[in-house]
Amino acid sequence: MSLAAIYRALRPELDDPDLDARLDAMCAAADAAALERPCDREALVRALAALSEPPAGWTEAGARELALALGCAEGDERAVRRFESLYLGNVPQMLAHMKLSESTLDEVIQRVRDRLLVAPSPGAPPRIVEYAGRGRLPGLIKVTAVRIALDLVRDERRADHDETAALELPAERDPELAFLAQAYRSAFREAFASAVQELEPRERNLLRLHFLDRVTLERLATMYAVHRATIVRQLAAARAKLAERTEAALRARLQIRPDELASVMDLIRSRMDASVDRLLESVDHLD
Repeated sequence: MSLAAIYRALRPELDDPDLDARLDAMCAAADAAALERPCDREALVRALAALSEPPAGWTEAGARELALALGCAEGDERAVRRFESLYLGNVPQMLAHMKLSESTLDEVIQRVRDRLLVAPSPGAPPRIVEYAGRGRLPGLIKVTAVRIALDLVRDERRADHDETAALELPAERDPELAFLAQAYRSAFREAFASAVQELEPRERNLLRLHFLDRVTLERLATMYAVHRATIVRQLAAARAKLAERTEAALRARLQIRPDELASVMDLIRSRMDASVDRLLESVDHLD
């Protein structure tokens, strides 16, 4: 089936006498975007059919946007890098008036990335494909970034009231360990929060996406344009680093006997192994 036939089957009401020439021009513009590999022409035509604009309203800039979006949706690493450079790189300037901390700004950028590059549901395309081709991606990204930033600022204000209950160490059958858990709960809360802040933004985001947002390993691999095994290794490394930093921060805060410290560390390790998702949720908005 020709490209024009595919388009006409999808949008018969928007038929155009110059459709073949317009499709050739759009495919040529998409190919000229020089991504990792030539544009999938059938996918491009289907994306064009999803636009409200008739063929007469198509532009080469729209074709380049669509090619970039389709490349990102396929996990093309070069396309993802170009999206980062062309669009996400402008977010700090867009939000300069909000005077956000560097860590909060990193979180905003990551969440914009997630919202556009991660499919909203299994089998659905990432939202960037839905939004591309209209020349409005910069405006969309600005609106999305501002809304996310406002949500984060509000959440940060609530975090101090919500974190204590979620970070409570569990009571143990051993009375001595139960006492230690109670006695050092506050120190553990501070140590864990400190350890989260010491992680790299990518490490924090991987942990949050997988353990809080329940993003699968396969979807993470697509989003970051790496192999699934790489994501598994990165998650394991981030979790081990979090445990190590929590233990080091707690050791620095406590002045107790070595045997007591060993018991507390046992509690910490078991708690983190069992409830890393709940623990992360309690400090997820501290960035």
